Amino acid sequence: MFMDLSLSKIYSTRRLIGKFVRFTPLYHSEILSDKLNASIYLKLENQQVTGSFKIRGVLSKILRNIDTIRGKKIVTCSMGNHAIAVSYASEILGIDAKIIMPRSATSFKKERVKAYGTDLEIHGANYDEAESYALRLSRNRDFIFVSPYNDLDIILGQATVGLEIVEQNPDLDVIIVPVGGGGLISGISYVIKEVSPKTKVIGVQSEASPAMYESVKAGKIVKINLKPSIAEGLHGNVEENSITFEFVKRYVDDILLVEEKEIMEAIKELYYLEGIVVEGAAAVTLAALKKYIDLFSKMSNICLVLSGGNIDPKHFIEIFD
Repeated sequence: MFMDLSLSKIYSTRRLIGKFVRFTPLYHSEILSDKLNASIYLKLENQQVTGSFKIRGVLSKILRNIDTIRGKKIVTCSMGNHAIAVSYASEILGIDAKIIMPRSATSFKKERVKAYGTDLEIHGANYDEAESYALRLSRNRDFIFVSPYNDLDIILGQATVGLEIVEQNPDLDVIIVPVGGGGLISGISYVIKEVSPKTKVIGVQSEASPAMYESVKAGKIVKINLKPSIAEGLHGNVEENSITFEFVKRYVDDILLVEEKEIMEAIKELYYLEGIVVEGAAAVTLAALKKYIDLFSKMSNICLVLSGGNIDPKHFIEIFD
């Protein structure tokens, strides 16, 4: 598996998807740096096309397999950002797609998917049920399943975030990354450990959905009971035999957990201090830095990956009420 990934493939992936995605800023936050006594850099994937990093992996998957995909129908499942990215990509590339989202996905993200005219079906109470249904559909040979994370082509796309970060600042001590299924941190951590092995890569999950955290602790992928979370983009168990689990075990230095109230406070702080709008799945990185500040006390240059900005207006209002 690891032999199938290389920096040259990641560079070629960047060229492949480059005209469709943005090279997002690595913004140095003077205010957060002063407050936390370190140089804090924010990787603004909330400014990415479709509002999150997900478009990178989706375009990598589709464009690398375009001849196979044409004439068939993509099917995928998502809590939102992956679905939005697939919908957008299918629209601009002329690909037929069917999106499965659970009832627990936010109304805002469902509406963003519908805006592209994609075939959307709501199925299941949570991500796990939606994923099982989408996988069943994909057994029909007319469908091609596009996983949100468990796919090397997806990881190649997400790894381009890591390339940008090391080019923008090669002197980082640590990069803090949100973790759901693990596609983003798999790509970023591979690049970082290849290019700058001294740089730590730390993952963050919500206490409501700590599937990767518990799996790493157990030494195998385990299923857990999920609780509602404002970081719905990180919600769900990890697919059995997911390749991301192996990447996390090999390349990620640690995974931290944060509580719901800490995530909400981080959303508020980024908005009040910097005018940056992020969703819960992105705010976990600042929440973790603040909660575990002693772990980072000897680290001068810290990067927080703000993975997406597609926060439901209802959540935004509730947080600031």
